[in-house]
Amino acid sequence: MSMLLFVWILCIYRLTQPLHYHTVQTRTTNLTKPQRAHNYIDLNHRDSLQHVLVLTHLQNDEMYLENYFKLLDKSSYENKLISIGLLVSDSTDTTLTTVYQHVNRLQNRWRNQFHSVDVYQKDFGFPVMGGSDSERATLARAKNFLLSATLKEYHDWVVWVDVKLYSYPRNIFNDLMAVDVDIIVPNCLKKRDDGVVQGYDMNNWQESDQSLRYQQKVPLNQLADMTTVTNYDKVPLDGVGATFTMVKATVHREGAVFPPFVYQHELDTEGFAKIAKSMGFSVYGIPAYTIYHF
Repeated sequence: MSMLLFVWILCIYRLTQPLHYHTVQTRTTNLTKPQRAHNYIDLNHRDSLQHVLVLTHLQNDEMYLENYFKLLDKSSYENKLISIGLLVSDSTDTTLTTVYQHVNRLQNRWRNQFHSVDVYQKDFGFPVMGGSDSERATLARAKNFLLSATLKEYHDWVVWVDVKLYSYPRNIFNDLMAVDVDIIVPNCLKKRDDGVVQGYDMNNWQESDQSLRYQQKVPLNQLADMTTVTNYDKVPLDGVGATFTMVKATVHREGAVFPPFVYQHELDTEGFAKIAKSMGFSVYGIPAYTIYHF
């Protein structure tokens, strides 16, 4: 009697549970297709919490990864509000394996995990000669690939972070958000072996009268090195690099990406700044806010 009661209760339980459908591709065309799920997302009214997406391209960078994750983990911004997207491409060392080791360690601890960490592997066939225009064009393609693969509707900021950064302030995310402009960069410096500190990211620059006059003589589809202005106050910029570039996510969503072609004499990150300004977005740098590169 007790066994029959148990079977009866089990049957009632199974009948009250929702059914789960698994769709399989088939060549049969007369089957009824399962109903698709639909989502409604209101992007006009966002949560007050600002979710950050950190994006980094990696190529033979295994030796810098420990410090890269250490800096992110030590930042004052809550890890649960930080998503990380990594693209490993054209590497001949153990970068991918090393990334997995760090990600497993960080995400399998019992607290303080990042919101998510996504790792992608795709080769782009980087040119042999480093620093060439074709290499920068390939870098632009890689950044755009990583951006399109990782950007979600809940991301408020996209931060492009160089894996080779040596140090930056713990409060950098909050500090740059507080400036409240569309694109903001700190001043990236490098300490030489002789102790002299010099500028590193020369792609953060502002047009000068001389550079504007020079552009009148150069075709728009031709790259040109410009004479720039230096200043110690917060300044509007005409070009940015990618050592630590903080971008409101709407800038990318509305179409500003990294051109792998010359746009207004620039490509890649500097071309991105030109496109963003053409679209009406603000681009600023803070020379007094310093970070350091290896």
